[in-house]
Amino acid sequence: MSENLDILYGIHAVMEALKSRKRNVTQLYVADNKAGHRAVEEIIRQAKRCNVKIDRMDLKMMDRLCKGANHQGVLAKAQPVRLMKLSNAMYEADGNKKDLWLAVDEMTDPQNLGAIIRSAACLGFSTIILPQRRTVGLTPAVYKVACGAVENVNIVEVANLTNALLDLKEEGFWIYGADMDGQSIAQTEYASPAVLVIGSEGTGIREKTAEHCDQIIAIPQKGGVESLNASAAASIIMYDMFSKVQLKK
Repeated sequence: MSENLDILYGIHAVMEALKSRKRNVTQLYVADNKAGHRAVEEIIRQAKRCNVKIDRMDLKMMDRLCKGANHQGVLAKAQPVRLMKLSNAMYEADGNKKDLWLAVDEMTDPQNLGAIIRSAACLGFSTIILPQRRTVGLTPAVYKVACGAVENVNIVEVANLTNALLDLKEEGFWIYGADMDGQSIAQTEYASPAVLVIGSEGTGIREKTAEHCDQIIAIPQKGGVESLNASAAASIIMYDMFSKVQLKK
């Protein structure tokens, strides 16, 4: 497998990459025991429509390549996701007063990031900001959990999240940071365009990042457990922002 290509596995991740055609899928591998499976056969038909080379693969080999993850019998090689420059993403968003973005701050769990990207795509967030350091990248596990949502949002990679937030504020974006000590989202009316910043599950957003947020917000909780995990919290806040910004007349 070429190191210059992304490895995708799982029915939804592979199918969405084929259907979106935002990047070139160069090869599809199907596990020997999946012949005749309805969803896999649909992937094969879509791959043929896209002129993708199709090969069979021994199940044990696929298990090895996917490091034991649930690949559902399909694996594909594809060109890497096109990462946008912040300036290009801001130019594309110019004039969209209801645009919603999400930024992650030192998130290292691929399960959380994948789930957050999936929720973001479902809830109208157009762009995800990923710092280059101390944050999990777009790994095969992230693609699998995101279920193809990576193909439907803009991914912006930045060298310094703080500088990126300052640039966005200059362009009229409002920055909201999620933290347990913030104002309840039930009492929050969001200005837009807006960026939601979600931190790591262990420590939340960094103090330096919080300093550049226009407002710190939190989910009111009844108690009984310490807190929601990062992806669950992000989904709740994203829905609140979506309903109050994009669905507002």
